[in-house]
Amino acid sequence: MSDLRPLQEVIHTEAIDLRRPELTIDLAALRHNAAVARQAAKGRKLLAAVKADAYGHGMATVARALRDRVDGFMVATLGEGEALRQAGITQRVLVLQGVMSQAEARRAARRFLEPVFHHASQIDAVGTVGFGLPLTAWIKLDTGMHRVGFTPEEFAQAYARLSALRGVRPNPNVLTHFACADEPDRGPTDDQITLFKQTTAECSGETSLCNSAGLLAYPHAGGDWVRPGIMLYGGNPFITGNAADWGLKPVMTLTTQLIAVREVQAGERVGYGGKFTAPATMPVGVVSIGYGDGYPRHAPNGTPIIVNGQRTQVIGRVSMDLVTVDLRGVQAQVGDTVQCWGDQLPIDEVAQAAGTISYELMCQMSGRVTRRVVEVSE
Repeated sequence: MSDLRPLQEVIHTEAIDLRRPELTIDLAALRHNAAVARQAAKGRKLLAAVKADAYGHGMATVARALRDRVDGFMVATLGEGEALRQAGITQRVLVLQGVMSQAEARRAARRFLEPVFHHASQIDAVGTVGFGLPLTAWIKLDTGMHRVGFTPEEFAQAYARLSALRGVRPNPNVLTHFACADEPDRGPTDDQITLFKQTTAECSGETSLCNSAGLLAYPHAGGDWVRPGIMLYGGNPFITGNAADWGLKPVMTLTTQLIAVREVQAGERVGYGGKFTAPATMPVGVVSIGYGDGYPRHAPNGTPIIVNGQRTQVIGRVSMDLVTVDLRGVQAQVGDTVQCWGDQLPIDEVAQAAGTISYELMCQMSGRVTRRVVEVSE
C-alpha cells in the first residue's frame, strides 16, 4: 500500500506529458465575429448562443469575453442559465427549453432567466401561482420547423393564456426558428418570415427570428433580437461557401504532434481493417490524436490535415488515440506540429470531408485535450 500513491502520481504525470492534442480558443477572433454579427444586425440586439458549453468553446469563458459586445445570451436548459449567473453574467439570458414546473419557474424568476414556452403542458404546469419575482417569458411560434412551438392556429390562445399567468410579465416575447435558412432555396425561409409577421401582428412583446444564417442572408426578417451562434465561433452558417466569405475568423484551433514516421511498402495496408493500401512505397506519419480526443472516427481517407504547415491527408481508419497521415511530398519529422483544423484549415472543410457539420466537431472535444485561451487575431 505504501507504494501505491507514488505510482499513481507517476502515471498521472506521464499521461499529461505524453498527450499532445491542444485546443486553442482565440478570444480576439470571437470578439471580431461578434462585431460582424453586430454590423449585420443593423440595430437589432444580439443574443449570443452559448448553449452546449458555447459549442465546445467554454461557456463561461465565451460569455465573459462577449458580455460587453452583446446584449444577452441564449442557452438550451435552465441549468445552463444558472451556470451563467454563477459565472457572473448579468445580461439577459433566454432559456430555449423553458421550464416544466412551478419549481423550475421559481428558479428562473429568482435568477432573472427568461424561459421559452413552446407547449401547452408548460403553461399548465406553471399554473397561476406567483413566483415572488415577475417572470419574463418568451413563447415560440412554429412557422415551419415543426419540432417545438405553437402552431399558428394554437398561438393566439396560448399567448393569451401565458399573458394571464399571475407570475408572468405582460406581453410575452415571441420567437421562431428557421428550418432552411442555411440552404440556397430562399422560399421556405421567406414563407416563415411572412407567417411569423402575420401571426404576431397584434403582439406587443419583443420578437426574434434570426439565427446566424437568417441574420446574414435575410436582413428583411426584422425582429428586435437576433441569435447568432455558429458564426460567432467562425463556422460557416451555410451549406455552401465558407466562413471567410462573411469575414469570420476561426475561434477554435485544434493541434497536436507527429509522434512517428515510418516507411510503408507498396501493397501494405495501414490501420484497423486495412482501409488504406499503399499504392507505392511511401512515408506515413502517426499523429497523436483520435476519436478519444474528439477527432471524428468517421473521417475517411483524404480528409485534409496540416503537417508542419503543409497540407496533406488522413489515411487509414481513425483510432482512439492515433491518426495516420500521408507524408508523400511533405517535409516532416517527429515532433512537428499538426493542425487538425483552425487558422490554416477551416473546420467546415474537415466536417464536410467527414460527412458531418462543424457544430458537431466543435461540441465533441474530449476532456483530455489541453485547452488554452489566447488573444491573437486583433
